[in-house]
Amino acid sequence: MIFSIFAYIFINPGDDTAQQTEEQNQQDVYDPEFWTFNQPFDSISDALNITPVGVESASYVDLESMTPQMAQWARQDQFIGQLDSIYKSNTTKMYYANLLEGKNRSNMLLSTMFPERNDFEYMVLPNSYPPILKRLDMNGYYNVMGTPALLAPGDAIMGVLEITESLNKTNSSYDQYEMLLSKVPDAPFQSITSNVTFAKQFYMGIRLNNGSYERTTAYLDLNSSVMKKLDQLKTNSTQRGISQYDIKKSGNYTIVQISGQDLLAVLMEEAN
Repeated sequence: MIFSIFAYIFINPGDDTAQQTEEQNQQDVYDPEFWTFNQPFDSISDALNITPVGVESASYVDLESMTPQMAQWARQDQFIGQLDSIYKSNTTKMYYANLLEGKNRSNMLLSTMFPERNDFEYMVLPNSYPPILKRLDMNGYYNVMGTPALLAPGDAIMGVLEITESLNKTNSSYDQYEMLLSKVPDAPFQSITSNVTFAKQFYMGIRLNNGSYERTTAYLDLNSSVMKKLDQLKTNSTQRGISQYDIKKSGNYTIVQISGQDLLAVLMEEAN
């Protein structure tokens, strides 16, 4: 998990003077009028379903569903700590995605928090619904508050709202990864990418299952050298604290599930 707020500039074709509304010197910590966005957010699949086409990589973390040990591991990354600072609250779930459409790069962040807060400097864009808040403390970024809260540059914001506000089926990044995700269980930590050299798509998920930590990795069109390496790792996996090591093929997909009582052993087992 790598998190950085890029210096991404969104050029709005509208007249800036028309947006000079309600700039506030003293912000309310929580304004319920802004918290209108409401979408399912219980897995990486839910998040991808409202993400515009073009996800190159994405990660999902559900801290509420993790064991204390697993949550401690997740919080070691700067990603979540920085997110706590952005909203001045405690992150409970988060999803971060890098998007690439043609030559255009963008990113977006979805999250839930407790307590709910909009304690930051903003300006409300006129005639926007759900309300779009221009962040005055983060150049080029906008918020749509709710469950989850959305933080992104303007192009990604509009892409998400085009999906969620449309009465018709609108293409999303879930379409790209649907087949791979249909072959793996939901988990409180999930990541997916098409930006690797050893497969066309790669997935990793970690969860607690029947008292053991289980890590699922899945690959689309895995190359033969990595497949050979996985077979070799399976032969002596018990010596590394792995109690179960299963490799399954489903058409062009390879699914590997390992499990063990020791979270660190499961995490450290080579994934590719």
